[in-house]
Amino acid sequence: MKEIAISIKNVSKRYQVFNSPRDKLIHALWSNYSHGVKDVWALKDINFDIFRGEAVALIGRNGGGKSTLLEILTGTLKPTGGQIKINGRVSALLELGSGFNPEYSGRDNVILNGLLLGLSRKEILDQFDEIEAFAEIGDAIDRPVKGYSSGMIMRLAFAVQILCRPDILIVDEALSVGDFFFQQKCLKHIRSLCEKGVTLLFVSHDMGTVRELCTRGLFLEKGHLRFDGDNLDAIRFYLRNGGHNTPAVCEPASTQEGNLKHIAQSEKEELVPFPLWSKLLEPACRKTVILAFGIYDLDDNPITSVALDGEVKIRVLYRSGGDDPIHVQIVLKNKYDHIVTSVGTFNLGGNVPTLREGQEAVFELRVQLSLEGGVYSWYANLSQPGAVVGGVMLDETPWIGPFSILWKYEEQIPRFYGLVGLNCSARFLQS
Repeated sequence: MKEIAISIKNVSKRYQVFNSPRDKLIHALWSNYSHGVKDVWALKDINFDIFRGEAVALIGRNGGGKSTLLEILTGTLKPTGGQIKINGRVSALLELGSGFNPEYSGRDNVILNGLLLGLSRKEILDQFDEIEAFAEIGDAIDRPVKGYSSGMIMRLAFAVQILCRPDILIVDEALSVGDFFFQQKCLKHIRSLCEKGVTLLFVSHDMGTVRELCTRGLFLEKGHLRFDGDNLDAIRFYLRNGGHNTPAVCEPASTQEGNLKHIAQSEKEELVPFPLWSKLLEPACRKTVILAFGIYDLDDNPITSVALDGEVKIRVLYRSGGDDPIHVQIVLKNKYDHIVTSVGTFNLGGNVPTLREGQEAVFELRVQLSLEGGVYSWYANLSQPGAVVGGVMLDETPWIGPFSILWKYEEQIPRFYGLVGLNCSARFLQS
């Protein structure tokens, strides 16, 4: 028999709302005054069990009751009625950093938060190096938190919570923490916790992340549990209850003028303006190197985002060190650290130019991004491939991003749902 981690039985939460400020004032003066006061149920008769090791998504529109339910589960709110049972140590990623003392150092706040989570001082110190490495804030760990940026606070708070060896992990939209690459790291770690048997209750409006992390979905609407079942069915239920269809919006990128100086002397500058990434290089360098990587719309404007199904041009400026032939490969990775695609001259069978030492060239890949909305990162490399696999790597970029594919799933009907949109057509053979 499966062990229950979280049990919710007939849980309800009621708030009293006043019709006017005058009614609120009179009620404060005369406690028996009830005129102008009405009851609003944030939650009404919620029932479900979550078993040990399950990964469950709690989804719904704003005002559905998700945050209220999480506050009840974590003990910051008391329900009006019903019973709650939680078996195991809970780590809740709700308002990250809210418990930090700004006058204390990051190190002291880690110890303090660990004690509040129920760890012993020895347990905290044994894991401290791991927490510090995960947060990636360097020497700032020994400085007062009041001097931290909001991103540094979020990183440290996230590291403390997920590395405290929880039995149950509750996450409420906390994966917007830090930069894109730190988000990838956090998602990877949460997946590893789930694989080790940690129970996950995950709240998000990002259906891609919900699909990736969870196997079961709970849909809350106006305080009522409307659906409890398979994760993909829950997502379909969520999307089916969306808003109206509106035109797609493709947001232009903010140009990165600071990078332009690195390739200002290149004769190919006009083909790769305002790149997303570029390399500062000594003129005497004789190696085969990538100089710049840029993404552009069909009008050659530099971009960092595009609408779902949008077409983009990816350009790689590189210099030959006399190696021949030089093949170019482009790789795309999603925020879950999964390779979405890898394609280049070797796969496409294109004729690569023969370059002399020091000569430069621009490779352009034109691609339609029929991928689900979300954030992605890019990577490029130069190589001399083998017959089918293997070969010699000549140069490569770091992972470049984030690059966003935009779509308002709650308001717009996309051409497809899921990870990718396949080229397809449809017709009725019989009316």
